[in-house]
Amino acid sequence: MRRRATFMIAVMLAAGLAGCTPDGGQETPSPEPVVSTPIATPTPQWTSEEQSAIDAVQNYLAVWTYISQNLQTADWNAIRDVAGDPAANDAGTLWFQWNDNGWHLVGQPSFEVNSVAEGGTDYQGTRYHVYGCYITANSHLSDQDGNPLTKQGADRSTASFLVLHQSTPQDDYYVLEDIVGDEPC
Repeated sequence: MRRRATFMIAVMLAAGLAGCTPDGGQETPSPEPVVSTPIATPTPQWTSEEQSAIDAVQNYLAVWTYISQNLQTADWNAIRDVAGDPAANDAGTLWFQWNDNGWHLVGQPSFEVNSVAEGGTDYQGTRYHVYGCYITANSHLSDQDGNPLTKQGADRSTASFLVLHQSTPQDDYYVLEDIVGDEPC
């Protein structure tokens, strides 16, 4: 029985001392686990195909603007490098009218993209609809003497471009339609 009492006292002392620490009997709190918050890498706003469709619109507008500014000397067929029909035909029709009247573009319109939506796919390729705001505030039509013609419409109008992605043979993107609306944006 004595052995059993001695054993119990030893167990109680060990249990009592287990909670004691060298700093005066206070138990040292265990450190909080470190929880790292992952840093989110921003995802691009557009897929590579959508960005290529946007680039196609910007390239089309750059070529269209250059030709519109230089109707007498520019190669009008250059629009076919960035556009298919009906956009290329529509541009040619407009330029014939401007050229007959002695008009040309001064300045450069711009386009701000709001959204891109994938359209249908067929034997020609995949179509993308690029929507946004067409801005003409820094451009105007001018007569042959350089006098600005009366501006019609808003400086900022809704616009949409239909772009065809042809995956063969060279992974090309062409603007097929450009529609500038009457609604302000």
